[in-house]
Amino acid sequence: MTTPTRRAPRHHWVVRVTHWIAVLAIVVMVGSGLRIFNAYPGFARRGERFCCYPFEGRPIPDAFTFGGWLAGARNWHFAMMWVLVATGIVYLAFIYLHGEWRDLVPRHGDRRDAIQMARFYLGLRRQHPAQGKNNVLQRWTYFAMPLVALQIVLSGLAIWKPVSLWWLTAVFGGYVWARFWHFVGMTVLVLLAAAHVFMVLTTDPYSLRSMITGGYDERLSPEARNARPFHHLLPRWGRR
Repeated sequence: MTTPTRRAPRHHWVVRVTHWIAVLAIVVMVGSGLRIFNAYPGFARRGERFCCYPFEGRPIPDAFTFGGWLAGARNWHFAMMWVLVATGIVYLAFIYLHGEWRDLVPRHGDRRDAIQMARFYLGLRRQHPAQGKNNVLQRWTYFAMPLVALQIVLSGLAIWKPVSLWWLTAVFGGYVWARFWHFVGMTVLVLLAAAHVFMVLTTDPYSLRSMITGGYDERLSPEARNARPFHHLLPRWGRR
């Protein structure tokens, strides 16, 4: 009698744990950061104008903020900053030491594959392109997110310690611009995360299990199901 082989988890437990810690840290940091921003909801110094933000003086709705008041938001923001930095270091060290970084970096031919993936999503191609663990658009997103997070951390340090870290603040163009680039980085990270969540829920909802328990049925992968967004919700006669 043969013993069934046990499949390796799709995502190592280190990846899963750091993923969910990062999710929590980012949510708290975004909410508390917006509460801090509301203490002075603009970028121009008093009596001046800023070129690149059309909503000067308009606070973010309270529903999107966290921390209660300025001091509380600052405490949460800085606490989660160190959690996120530590989590990021552990995650990056793990994927480097275990070679998983190869699944996340851009590759030769990505431009061609991205075009084919876009054609498939737009209904201009019938068959799902071969993708492996991640398709090219996912790889680009996962590759960009740590870089954007690094920009957020550096610009955050620049506005936290503009005197002792004056050289870093100067790199971002001064305090006003450092604060602006910090806000832009946060916005980009939120958009990337939103796109990631949207694609998971609409194209590969079965992958949620792999980020919780590590298990994944390849027969339910988007490539195996030839799945576009919301494909799993369509009746069989509506799929093609």
